[in-house]
Amino acid sequence: RDQFMADRSLLGRLFERTGGTELKFLVDSGLWFGGFLGIIQMIVALYWDNVWTLSVGGALVGLATNWIALKLIFEPVEAKPFGPFVLQGLFIRRQDEVAEDFADFFASKMLTSRQLWNSILTDPQTSPVFAHLFERNLKDMAKKMTRGV
Repeated sequence: RDQFMADRSLLGRLFERTGGTELKFLVDSGLWFGGFLGIIQMIVALYWDNVWTLSVGGALVGLATNWIALKLIFEPVEAKPFGPFVLQGLFIRRQDEVAEDFADFFASKMLTSRQLWNSILTDPQTSPVFAHLFERNLKDMAKKMTRGV
């Protein structure tokens, strides 16, 4: 968490790495869904002359486009057969791949041995616990090595 706060670009890189496919879909679907709904909006604006038609229509097109794209990305969660096709959210369908990307990202950027040791030795919450464990295990090992002397 502290690393995300110190380097906020990490969160962006994590999303680009794990959700890049869905981000591209979101952008592309905005073009196609927005274009289709925009044509309908244009036809309505041609026949219905109100000052607010374009602004309200634009807001509705934007909301509808984003809603449709997000629904296609995340729903349905469970795979549902639909004739010869299987419907499942684009992100959910790639769950194994996303989990692997997520784990690789954390292993290489967040949970490096240097960062773990730094946290163990300097973090105010972790350091006392580690010191206690180290002291207890050192005493136990010393007792075993000296046979209780």
